[in-house]
Amino acid sequence: MEPDTYSQLEVPRHLFGESLVYLQDDMKVTVQLYDERPMSVSIPNRVTCTVAEAAQALKGSGPTPYKKVLLDNGLTVQVPAHIFAGDKIIVSTSDNSYVGRA
Repeated sequence: MEPDTYSQLEVPRHLFGESLVYLQDDMKVTVQLYDERPMSVSIPNRVTCTVAEAAQALKGSGPTPYKKVLLDNGLTVQVPAHIFAGDKIIVSTSDNSYVGRA
């Protein structure tokens, strides 16, 4: 929806590509139009996700052990050991990597 005019635009799902999993309610996306038709879409570089499942960190894996967690959108990312299920984290949409806590 265009925030100024409240006009709505149908955007085909395939234009989002792999970033489709990051779409959230009230997220601002940029849509490139040509002849009033959407041609490309971009989402923010960083989004906030909720950790759905978190495994226990492996002992002895170095000074900052990392573990894999499952996010609420279905993606799996590597995070520091201090992240647990229910935590909100910031993820880079360009490479699906952990950025920090939200």
